[in-house]
Amino acid sequence: MRFISGENIPELLESFSAGGSVVWAPRELTGSGGTVLFERWQTGDPIDLEHFSSLSAKDVVLPRTEKLFGYTYAFGGGGLGTSGLGGPSVGGLGGALGGAPGEKLVIEPAPPEPPTVLFGARACDAKALNVLDALFNNPEGSGYKDPQYQSRRDALTVITLACTTCDEACFCSSFGSGNAEKAGSDIILYPADGGLLAEAVTKAGEALLAGPLFEETQMSPPPLAETTRIEGLESLEKKLPGIFDDMDFWQRISERCISCGFCTYGCPTCYCFNIHDEMKGDREGERQRTWDACMFALYTQETSGHNPRPTLAHRYRNRINHKFSYYPENQGMILCTGCGRCIRGCPAGLDIRDVLSEALKESSKEQ
Repeated sequence: MRFISGENIPELLESFSAGGSVVWAPRELTGSGGTVLFERWQTGDPIDLEHFSSLSAKDVVLPRTEKLFGYTYAFGGGGLGTSGLGGPSVGGLGGALGGAPGEKLVIEPAPPEPPTVLFGARACDAKALNVLDALFNNPEGSGYKDPQYQSRRDALTVITLACTTCDEACFCSSFGSGNAEKAGSDIILYPADGGLLAEAVTKAGEALLAGPLFEETQMSPPPLAETTRIEGLESLEKKLPGIFDDMDFWQRISERCISCGFCTYGCPTCYCFNIHDEMKGDREGERQRTWDACMFALYTQETSGHNPRPTLAHRYRNRINHKFSYYPENQGMILCTGCGRCIRGCPAGLDIRDVLSEALKESSKEQ
């Protein structure tokens, strides 16, 4: 076990920054009255390791808005640049973007991702990265690899702060190792008198802990928080299909929801997105990917006007089934880590733990 004093933490972050890394850390937003978010850190910025962030750290790998590529139409000869897109053929792309005859389409790939350090993530946020990897970053030949997600993950070092306290919304103990979870982390930090204890999880973490700001110590990690535990969540993958068509249940269970979408935006594992073209004039633009939410009525509406999820109850049914049935079946992992953000931030007071408990009871009646 290694130790770093509290007064050396700013120097540690500065060393990452000076080495060319972008540093993300939890910070209280100025004038927010205590709202903590993961933000890009700059020299002199205070960080907040005491309070739980209102939103997750998924911005680091899935930005709210990201440029997939830029494009420009121009008359003249020459090849069409498509380097690094890994997407459709040039002809198909040009047709989709609507270039005029005789124009060439010049593609500007998204810039490469810089080395990035995520400092002060919690175990539920770090594990969420592995959960997202199961969809976006599969080993070669075994599934989909999203090139921009992959480049961010490859460039990312995760330094996680273990939780010695929790609030009543936390329920990470329902999933695997809970607060003792190490998946997704390179280093685990533990609060200690005068600073932080540090434990390496990966080879990259070992290399960082060999730095001069860390020293050997005989101190032991403190006891970790024990959060709310819901038994039987792993069985929902098989049980939820049995109540899929029970719309009376889904109507009753979701009646308080106002479809605001906070649960999806605050969640570390929700990844719904939209893709659109943002034009700059009539011959230049960017294709962008932005966050979206399955709880929004327009998310599944088709151009014909038909919506296969026409009511809030249908959309809430999809949200629960996706997290606890579809994703485990298809990707092998539950799409939730028990961070509790959807509970803390819900303006209607809807508690997903109550929903899951009711779903377990209802599905047992159907057996």
